[in-house]
Amino acid sequence: MTNKFFIKNPIQIIFVTIIVSSILILLLLGTIRLEEKIEKKMLDISTYDVISITKNSAKLIENLLKFSHNYPEDIKQDKSLQKKIENSLEILPTKNIKYAYLLYRDYKGVFRFLADASSPNEKAIVNQKFDVDNKKWFDIYEKKEIQVIEHDVLHELSVTYLIPIFYKNEVKLILAIDFSIKKVADINNIIGLMKNAILGIIVITLIFLIILIIQTIKYLAVKKTAYVDNLTKVYNRNYLKELEDFINLNDYILATLDIDYFKKINDTYGHDIGDNILKEIANTISLSIRNSNDIIIRYGGEEFVLLVKISRDEPLAALNVIERVFTNIQEKKFYINKKDYIDVTVSIGINIVPYKSKNFSDAFKLADIALYNAKNKGRNTIEIYDENEDINNKCLSINEIKEAMDDNRIICYYQEIVDSKTLEISHYEALLRIVTKDGLIITPDKILPVIKGTFILRNITKCVLDICFKRLLVDDKIKINVNLNPQDITNDSILNILKSYATKENIANRLGLEVIENEDIMILNDAKENLLMLKNLGYKIFIDDFGSGYSNFIYLTEIKTDCIKIDGSIIKKILVDDVSYLLVKSIVAFAKEANIKIIAEYVCSKEIFEKVEVLGIEYCQGYYFSKPSAFEEE
Repeated sequence: MTNKFFIKNPIQIIFVTIIVSSILILLLLGTIRLEEKIEKKMLDISTYDVISITKNSAKLIENLLKFSHNYPEDIKQDKSLQKKIENSLEILPTKNIKYAYLLYRDYKGVFRFLADASSPNEKAIVNQKFDVDNKKWFDIYEKKEIQVIEHDVLHELSVTYLIPIFYKNEVKLILAIDFSIKKVADINNIIGLMKNAILGIIVITLIFLIILIIQTIKYLAVKKTAYVDNLTKVYNRNYLKELEDFINLNDYILATLDIDYFKKINDTYGHDIGDNILKEIANTISLSIRNSNDIIIRYGGEEFVLLVKISRDEPLAALNVIERVFTNIQEKKFYINKKDYIDVTVSIGINIVPYKSKNFSDAFKLADIALYNAKNKGRNTIEIYDENEDINNKCLSINEIKEAMDDNRIICYYQEIVDSKTLEISHYEALLRIVTKDGLIITPDKILPVIKGTFILRNITKCVLDICFKRLLVDDKIKINVNLNPQDITNDSILNILKSYATKENIANRLGLEVIENEDIMILNDAKENLLMLKNLGYKIFIDDFGSGYSNFIYLTEIKTDCIKIDGSIIKKILVDDVSYLLVKSIVAFAKEANIKIIAEYVCSKEIFEKVEVLGIEYCQGYYFSKPSAFEEE
């Protein structure tokens, strides 16, 4: 359930909030400075006359003392002089001037009264001590100029003026005036409201900012979870989708890595062991790459994507990283319990020039083609995509394949499958071909890698089925085998086509279905049930490329296989490789016990045929008998 209060992407809002807060703080500081300027202006205007009067009073006192040689002592001794000075000070107090007094500093540095213009009940006596609380009382003796002391009084502007009175250029007396005026209430209220409003907004903004920061922490945690694979703790496919538009293809080489026979590991040892293998593979890759430069992504299932940073100084370093990944996995022991371990291998496809592709998706396709080729070559190998192959060796693009379908340039070549004893044609295998606009014939190895996992592969299958169905209608004596990929077996539209063909007389029993023997056929749901259903409709089930990889003998009996085709890479080596010969011999022995027929692929010489015949293999297919070709009317 989604939290409705959770902000999906608060990081940008935090930046905006910080900017707004900064503006508000600057506004508050500006308001405070405005208040200070207003107060200073009010003070300047209000005190202009007071300062002039005070200076005149200081001059008057200086004139009264012009015959004195010791100001403090003379004033203390001369009552008449005291009275004159006090009279001169008594004219100073007004509504705004509260106090006026004359002080001196004794030899101990203590300030004392000489005259005071206060009311009789507040008047200080001569030589009474005066306590000071500001250093400017002492600064006046050094600076020999008027000092201003501002007091912090609520609703008032309060100032003490200290005016020096000199004798022979030394400060002997200080005339002190305490001056205060009421602040202008309206201005003060307005500024006060402004400050309070701005402060309130700042507080609310800061609270909002704190909430945003908390939400951001949650957001980043959720985002990390969304972009990290729960099992292996490396990046997942979501991260790749987010990143792919921003990947600079000039900076990386691209590799796809697939764990060989992973389904077999799961089936043999259980999914818990399979999960541990995945985690250890991911950890081994992480330890092998350069964490600051390279990126590892679990693309799905047992497939990983590697983006390895290219070093301009060491252009081969990126390939060395992938080689290190491959070697470290080969050398690692993957324990299934405390004592026993298994060896796990991987196949890797590399695109060393992803920058030549229009986008990441196209670059990834080329790496995937290289992975496809690595698997076809027996797995446990690294294959680099070769962009320099000519048109006869180069894969078609998806658009070229689509155009071929639209232009009806999808055709079939047929290769004979002969009876080993009679040497008569038993079946034909339909082999996909595409005719280019230039008339070149393109084989499946340049077609299938590009459309793997796309809807186009399903449509190609439909085209081949349609061609073969029409061929069976034309010639009611021949039998044709068609190749189905594992996804076809679970696709409703393909199954419906085959069901409709089975309603036609003498079709299903002449249309053999060849399914590649690999782990994919074991993974897909309903594959076994669908194969049994098709067999019940009259179709013969052939398992193709048997012995090249998975070789699940039990599965053959479960789906009631009619025939298995031993992979050509094994048949080609039975004359020179004892292991290949023993493997074929074992398969033949099992098949005979299970009442399953056998076809030997890639029978390309008389010597191989003779060996196959000795082994008791019922059917042969290969260049020794015929090359794939179109029927004459095609």
